[in-house]
Amino acid sequence: MEEHKQVVTSYGEVLENAVRFHYYLKNNESIVQKLSQYTHWYYFPEKDSFAPSLFIGYKDNTYNSEPSHGGDGRETEKALAKFFLKLKPRHEQQDYFINDLYKKLTHLLKQHNKNLKRNAVIHIRKDETL
Repeated sequence: MEEHKQVVTSYGEVLENAVRFHYYLKNNESIVQKLSQYTHWYYFPEKDSFAPSLFIGYKDNTYNSEPSHGGDGRETEKALAKFFLKLKPRHEQQDYFINDLYKKLTHLLKQHNKNLKRNAVIHIRKDETL
């Protein structure tokens, strides 16, 4: 049994996980199957891409370790809050930039025949705030 995973402590670790997530998204069906299950998505402007908290919030996460790390998202949300701000859900705001991010995320999931959860939210880097 794998020991409890440690949460990320630097933005570099988060970004590495996001890059790894997109590699797996292209090469691993188990990640694709989970796309509609994720609620908290994080936007990476330097890659113009998104990744979910449960994948990017633990150190050195892989598609094998993601289901076995024992976390439920609360500890990853706390760790990621050091670097990101949570945006309002798409149905609660009218900002063009935010709406565009939700459209991009929806498009990403549609490319894999998946739908974005109705209660999904996007988080952006604190230094990228509006």
